[in-house]
Amino acid sequence: MNGFEVLIPLFGILLVLVPVTGLTFVLTARFALGPLVDKIAKALHDLGSPQDAQGQLRDLSEQVQLLSEQVARLEQTQEFDRKLLGDTSRGAPVP
Repeated sequence: MNGFEVLIPLFGILLVLVPVTGLTFVLTARFALGPLVDKIAKALHDLGSPQDAQGQLRDLSEQVQLLSEQVARLEQTQEFDRKLLGDTSRGAPVP
């Protein structure tokens, strides 16, 4: 029975020490690793799916096409203004 009498205080200490150690580890991991996990999750969410990227590429292509058409119309308008003003030099600025 002497061996068991030595183990009783040891088990009493472990009964308190194990939950406290576990709680300490969990709280440390939560507060230390929480911001890191949040940043990784946000980065993965911001990447989006390939279909989102294709949609964005399609939108950008449409915007480029629209801008090209607008530039062509502006060039036609500028050429019309030059002819209207009687300026024959091609690179002259319109007042």
